[in-house]
Amino acid sequence: MRDDVVGRRADAVWELAPERLRTAADAVGRLRAERGIYFAPVRHHSPACAVAVRAAIEELRPSAVLIEGPEEFTRLIPDLLHEATRPPIAVLSLGGSGSGSGSAAGPGDREPGDGAGFYPLASFSPEWVALHAGRGVGAELRFIDRSFGERSAAEHAVSGQGSEEPGSFGPNLAGEPDPFARTLMSERYLAHSEAVATLARRLGCRDHDEVWDHLFESRRSAELADWRALFDDVFAWAALARLDYEESVLAADGSLDREARMSARIAEAVAETSTGAGGPVLVVTGAFHTLALVEALSGAPEGAPVRDRQPEGGFGPIAQGEAWLVRYDHERLDGLRGYGAGMPSPGYYERLHAAHLRELAVECTDGPDVAASGPVGARALAAEILVDVARGAVDRGHAVSLPQVGAAAASATRLADLRERAFAGRTDLLDAMRSCYVQDDGGVGGPGEPERPLGLAIAEVFGGRALGDLPPGSASPPLVRDVRERVRAVRLVVDDSLPRTARLDARRTASHRAKRQVLALLDFVGAGFGQLVSGPDHVAGRGLGLITEEWQYCWTPLVEARLVEMVHLGATLEAVALARLHEAEARLAGTGTGSMPGAAAASVDALARLVAQALVIGMGSHLPRIVSLLRVTLDTDRDVDSVVSGARRLLGLWQARVELGAEEYAGELLDLVSQALATAAYLVSDLGKVRAEDEDAAIGTLIGLRSLLRDAAAADAGEADGAAADGGADRADGAVNRIAVERELARLRDDEGTAPAVAGALLALGFTDGEVADDVLVTRVRGALSAGADPGAAVRFLGGVMRAAPDLILHTPEMFDAVDDALRTLDGDAFLAVLPDLRRAFTWLRPTETHRLAKRVAERTGARVDQVDVRVALSEEDLATGLGLDRELVAVLERDGLAHWGPTTATTRAVDAAGVGTAGGEA
Repeated sequence: MRDDVVGRRADAVWELAPERLRTAADAVGRLRAERGIYFAPVRHHSPACAVAVRAAIEELRPSAVLIEGPEEFTRLIPDLLHEATRPPIAVLSLGGSGSGSGSAAGPGDREPGDGAGFYPLASFSPEWVALHAGRGVGAELRFIDRSFGERSAAEHAVSGQGSEEPGSFGPNLAGEPDPFARTLMSERYLAHSEAVATLARRLGCRDHDEVWDHLFESRRSAELADWRALFDDVFAWAALARLDYEESVLAADGSLDREARMSARIAEAVAETSTGAGGPVLVVTGAFHTLALVEALSGAPEGAPVRDRQPEGGFGPIAQGEAWLVRYDHERLDGLRGYGAGMPSPGYYERLHAAHLRELAVECTDGPDVAASGPVGARALAAEILVDVARGAVDRGHAVSLPQVGAAAASATRLADLRERAFAGRTDLLDAMRSCYVQDDGGVGGPGEPERPLGLAIAEVFGGRALGDLPPGSASPPLVRDVRERVRAVRLVVDDSLPRTARLDARRTASHRAKRQVLALLDFVGAGFGQLVSGPDHVAGRGLGLITEEWQYCWTPLVEARLVEMVHLGATLEAVALARLHEAEARLAGTGTGSMPGAAAASVDALARLVAQALVIGMGSHLPRIVSLLRVTLDTDRDVDSVVSGARRLLGLWQARVELGAEEYAGELLDLVSQALATAAYLVSDLGKVRAEDEDAAIGTLIGLRSLLRDAAAADAGEADGAAADGGADRADGAVNRIAVERELARLRDDEGTAPAVAGALLALGFTDGEVADDVLVTRVRGALSAGADPGAAVRFLGGVMRAAPDLILHTPEMFDAVDDALRTLDGDAFLAVLPDLRRAFTWLRPTETHRLAKRVAERTGARVDQVDVRVALSEEDLATGLGLDRELVAVLERDGLAHWGPTTATTRAVDAAGVGTAGGEA
């Protein structure tokens, strides 16, 4: 089609545009001709706009290139242009870091919730290209947007909203969205525009992304180099979307205030160039703002809301605020993964941008080898993309044959022709692969489904895996540099953002201990770098018998962002960890920020947990204050469970002293355990006074205390042997305090006022430890379960025995007989009343033990084992109904003189009792 025909059609289209848009288009021409202001309205991270920006700068050779972005970023331009800076990277702004020109607040002055904002830059971002191409022609480079620190809370909230999921940059390691990461390049208005949605319907496009691809990204390389045509079309597209929104909406979210700042900075730059060497000024902003900037600078009446927000004396010097460079990655740049300010599929668009540059034979200086090799032009790229996805799917076990690749290439080309596109673009390729690569046994997966091999391959190729890099000494906080050096020193990978697993044997391997310490440090300070998945957790007190541990870790931009949030705590990881340790100590002591007056004193277990935390992160040298507070708390904590749990945690640290590098604190740990035992001896009598609903917790404490006594005796013996070999003192205090606890336990066991379940548990533990003779056990059990005993108390007593030593009923015939006799003597109503507690008592048996019990019950009653050892799922109502029917049947048989046909009541009760155990609490 000839150029004059195209020109006439374009003029006809403009004649149909709203009057305001046509007036603004005329103003664009006047601003170019009369004031030398050239607008480059762009979509963030658009390869098409990036190519056009480069072409405009190379042709215009402007004296200044002005870029949308908080103006405090201007001081970072030297680092952004450093030869070692490799995109994707981002500028990270901290909220509350400035409230006007020249103002700056320290990180510690920020209000909670101020948060942070990312300004990502990829190799195909128009802003990144503008910086590098502008430097190439000697232009002055500036950022001109309002400072991030000046923006209101409402504006910050909007800046976190993407096209679909507000505020999210994707999940963290725990699987949750991170509310603190926000983009400074939000596109929510373009995404939700009714004009764009109408255009999508008319063009047969699925969403605004496909509309953009259809109108702009599908242009040939030479068409993109015609920057005037491209920017005029982008301006019209975005201006139509902007007309959907009223002034009040744009004022509320801060858009008008931002545009007031940008238009004022543009006017200042034009005034400076007119008094200097002269030359045009190129303005690179998100296309949504261009209409407002044109109207404000041209004096149009519609520009008054923007001009009225400009102070009479101007905005003054560039605002100062905290901003840092951090590495970024494709995953968080991907619109399909929650990023709300740019193109989906950054891996694809990075390669598309490079293909355009190669076709235009552009010598690129934007970074290392951006367009050094690869397909020339978008058509050649399409074939390479299809091959790469097929290769990735095959590597993951999803077969894609060469004929399928050929079919997909033909399908993509035909789809592009049908859709009137110059080449097969993103959606054409995806549609072709869904048609040609998906088989019966595989696919891309759908919402709520696990990702499949083909889907993973597509995500890798289209989403990309790149992680940027920054030069040493760049505008990155010392804390971030220190952490990266620490992580690299222990050979953990931080060169990409792929999740990884580290399997460590910290007990036997020194290098693994060093890795674990760094991982634990970063976990403690809340960096979000890694988390313990399995293995010994000395802080939580879990898995202490395991040897190896497994960590999952991943270095992402959000890790760096969280570290930047902590810069006010220290310049090194150790300094931040120490500050966090002091914060935790202050909270437990009731003196920290947020502590309520009259708050309860710290618990022994919480302080023991803090001791464990300090040792795990290698900060044992800072224990004295925590230990001092712990000793005081051992004299004041009235919760025996807290005392026992804390003592067991401390003893576990002593047992892991070599693994934790805590040998020098071994003696002090055992001293604390001994003091805890002395406190427990004083408090243990409280366990006998608990209410029925608290008996289970009390028994758990007793079992823990028994384990503590046994392990503490072994530890004291081992420490005494070592001390004797070294000529040191023995641990007599530990033995004295253990004896005191044992004496109090024996007194509680013999006290008739002790809660039934606690008494049963103490009796069972005493028998197991050889402190209670066989005849005493049988006598006590028979007495507790005798016919005259309260059925509820009797079953609670039995529950205590079963909880503490469930195998006694199997290994002690006399106890089996006593339980059997007790159950036989209960009438039906009493049996039903105690049935829930009885059922729970038998659940402490393991499956093999349940089977053995069923065999004994079958032998005793004459029933078959398969009638007793069966898992059932019955409610209490079901059991009550069954027992009622059983009684009716027995009554009918007795009435008819056939009582000998049915089971005796005693036999039925025994089977029922066994059935309670084998049911295993299924109901």
